[in-house]
Amino acid sequence: MHAVIAVPEKWPFKTQDLTIYPECFIIYKMNSVKANSRLSKIARTLRVFREKKGKMQQHIAQGAGVSVSMLSQIERGRVTPSLDTLFRLCDALELDIYELFRLSSPSKPVKIQRRGERLKTNEGGICIEQLVSSPDSSFPAEMFLLEVIPNRRMGLSGEGHEGVELGYVLEGKAMLTVQDETFLLTAGDSVSFNARLRHELVNNHETTFRAVWTVMPPHHDYFNISETSSR
Repeated sequence: MHAVIAVPEKWPFKTQDLTIYPECFIIYKMNSVKANSRLSKIARTLRVFREKKGKMQQHIAQGAGVSVSMLSQIERGRVTPSLDTLFRLCDALELDIYELFRLSSPSKPVKIQRRGERLKTNEGGICIEQLVSSPDSSFPAEMFLLEVIPNRRMGLSGEGHEGVELGYVLEGKAMLTVQDETFLLTAGDSVSFNARLRHELVNNHETTFRAVWTVMPPHHDYFNISETSSR
């Protein structure tokens, strides 16, 4: 693949909406094979989705404001559509653009996170280390190592949230409250519950509580921490 690049004679180079300075002018060499592969997947996704909806090219083209010829070339991967065109095509197809990119993106069948490379957060005597997250966005889940020092209360979710939670206790003891019921968790216990219910974890014991915890789908706010009275 050959390309001709016109470099401005005068700097800074100005257009109606943009000023480019020489120190910011960088040319990237694109991997055309990878780009063509991604384009063909997007094209195939658009075509398959349209056909499953039982829509003719003429109907979608009219709704997106493009010609039938242009849509045909996009669906065959002959033309790279602009982002604006993709948005309009998705609107005409009643397809969320996020879903388009998700369906068109290759997913790794195996995801490994090495020790020392994982996300880790320490706050108020509670440590959360993300062990792994699901490589498949169709089935979102997150597994983490949970450590709660003595005399700490962790409001996993004061109001509850979508999904389920599962845990396996490695060591220590803690009291898990789900809605209005409280359960003692000890080493070797496993637990699962409806995450829509209000829940919290309290360590009123003398040793650190450690557990492997899984949340499906992931929930962003796990730090609602306070001290508890010593036993």
